[in-house]
Amino acid sequence: MITIREVEPDDPEALALWDEQQQELAERYDAPDLELETRFSSLLVSLVGYSDDEAVATVVLRWSPHHEDGAVEVKRLYVKPDHRGHGHSRALMGVAESFARRAGATRLVLETGDQQPEALSLYDSIGYTRIAGYGEWKDDEGTLCYGRTLPTRLLIVNGTIGAGKTAVAAGVLDALGDRGARVAFLDADAVCQAAPARESDPYHQELMFAAMSRLAPLYRQRGYGCVVVARVVEAPEDRARWSLAFASEVGAPEVVVARVTAPLDERRARIDVREPEGRWRDWAHARTVELDDVLETQALDDVVVENSGRSARDTAEELLAEIGW
Repeated sequence: MITIREVEPDDPEALALWDEQQQELAERYDAPDLELETRFSSLLVSLVGYSDDEAVATVVLRWSPHHEDGAVEVKRLYVKPDHRGHGHSRALMGVAESFARRAGATRLVLETGDQQPEALSLYDSIGYTRIAGYGEWKDDEGTLCYGRTLPTRLLIVNGTIGAGKTAVAAGVLDALGDRGARVAFLDADAVCQAAPARESDPYHQELMFAAMSRLAPLYRQRGYGCVVVARVVEAPEDRARWSLAFASEVGAPEVVVARVTAPLDERRARIDVREPEGRWRDWAHARTVELDDVLETQALDDVVVENSGRSARDTAEELLAEIGW
């Protein structure tokens, strides 16, 4: 059993484990002058694994200085010799991948050596594949590099008119951005601002999905592994259509649909602020009731969060906590 905790970059127990690792690798590779990094620019997280309160394992993640935006490099994976064979490395890599996913990474990369058969076996077994050499040791025949591509994480903030889905989605962008995540926000309603509409596509749904399928690869190429979209989800087939629009080289994205709600009087007050008197305000007042009934009946959401009496940012923080982002 191992307990894994995030620690400070200069944590003394982590530093002690790194020193042990350096000594072991110096012996394995007959390189007495070997010196490994102890300071990591663009650090994402440093993790230490504990067994009965003893620090026995470690791993570090940083944004890779050698690869495209969105690539996270795994460094300093190490387990004390007398604690090996218990799955600690696999547990560390699992937690590390979770951190990378939450940070909006699109790929994990690492380098190891041909004198570390345990590491090679681990990476093969958890879905890593060989990639081109990189970094200081890229031309060294004994150095082997591995990578694992991560799916896009797609959050769709759903809600009826006036519920605040666009404001909350923007709040999610700010919250994740403040944590250092690579995240993009797309206001799908803005994409649908066009006139006249086709009779066969009155709400520009087909136009929107066509636009999203073209935008998604651009954001992926820029290394944004988390994408937040504000858009009504009222049809059962919509989740599959979103998944198809944001599919990448690794396959389907991880899709979460989160609905925000607010009382009718609050929704109408918000509509009055943003819509001038006339037919669009009248339409929105009627449509917010109709659409809210549809969303309640369909129940297509993974979570539902109240967005009333507080800031959109506070609602966004609760939403992120609910979905585990």
